[in-house]
Amino acid sequence: MLLLNCIKNLKHLACIVLWNRLPTMRRIILLRHDGGEGFDIVMTTSLSSDVPVGYFSWAEYDIMAPVIPKSEKALAAAFISNCIACNFRLEALLELQKENIKIDSYGLCHRNREGGVDKVEILKRYKFSLAFENSNEEDYVTEKFFQSLVAGSVPVVIGAPNIEDFAPSSDSYLHIKDLKDVRSIAEQMKYLAGNPDAYNRLLRWKQEGPTDTFKALLDMAAVHSSCRLCIHIATAIWEKEEKDSDAKKRPCKCNKGSETVYHLYVRERGRFEMDSIFLRSGNMTLKALEAAVHTHFKFRKHVPIWKPERPESLRGGDELKVYRIYPLGLTQRQALYTFKFKGDADLKNHIENNPCAKFEVIFV
Repeated sequence: MLLLNCIKNLKHLACIVLWNRLPTMRRIILLRHDGGEGFDIVMTTSLSSDVPVGYFSWAEYDIMAPVIPKSEKALAAAFISNCIACNFRLEALLELQKENIKIDSYGLCHRNREGGVDKVEILKRYKFSLAFENSNEEDYVTEKFFQSLVAGSVPVVIGAPNIEDFAPSSDSYLHIKDLKDVRSIAEQMKYLAGNPDAYNRLLRWKQEGPTDTFKALLDMAAVHSSCRLCIHIATAIWEKEEKDSDAKKRPCKCNKGSETVYHLYVRERGRFEMDSIFLRSGNMTLKALEAAVHTHFKFRKHVPIWKPERPESLRGGDELKVYRIYPLGLTQRQALYTFKFKGDADLKNHIENNPCAKFEVIFV
């Protein structure tokens, strides 16, 4: 009900959007409810945002589209139209050409091929795609990278220093981190172009499937950012109401014989409603937590929220696979990459010090 009220009343919130000068579409949204305190919420491409808004989704990109034979004589294609980027991408393009890498450029910058074409269809014909972003900022990974993946053209990346977090496999891309890397990357491109077996290994994920890390990242976008914004606001309201001294307190633990039974709450990432699970003090381990979560959702015949969004080849069967369980309130950067309970004692300490501890689970 709280989430429904949030969605219904969202139009009544005043929205102030503050754009910064970075080319990453970073924005801060300040929502103020009439007469209330309002909410200061950050929505950016950064996974450390309150509500991340990335360029990725299963719905937008046919990631598992088949690879077709490469028919162009040039090794790489480029689509660059912002010629005043904040990084060295244009210098890198020229340096690659000096290293005898033939590049067909369809954008406004250094154009040598006619533009106005279907980008993905064009990229399918090239062994490499220059996925050169206009800024080297963490988590700023745009359609340049994902369209390359769709096309089955190995992306040569200039951009996010953590591009590995966005890749379908560890060997699916080449990364120019600095201008001095251009020569070695050019040599790699030439070697791969002349060795089909080595080149095809970079596209092996198209047959074998991407990593669970990649799937967990793209699954986040199965829930639209506006819905995730509502979930974020509704959760903040709910937690504030819980702290109200007049609020009805829920039992968070009870004694059963010599043991204490702890009442915990868990929800799938992308959903608002919480489910109850229980852990005994004598078995308060990470393994027991995962088993309790898995058993509960399996008993409910739970269908992961991403199920209808993924390509059919990646949906799997009816079995649930737990990828991450983490305390409610973490950012997606923490949840996906940096947070981990240090062990059973750390989990126990968290539960004992956070009555009715709340968790989110990511299934893959």
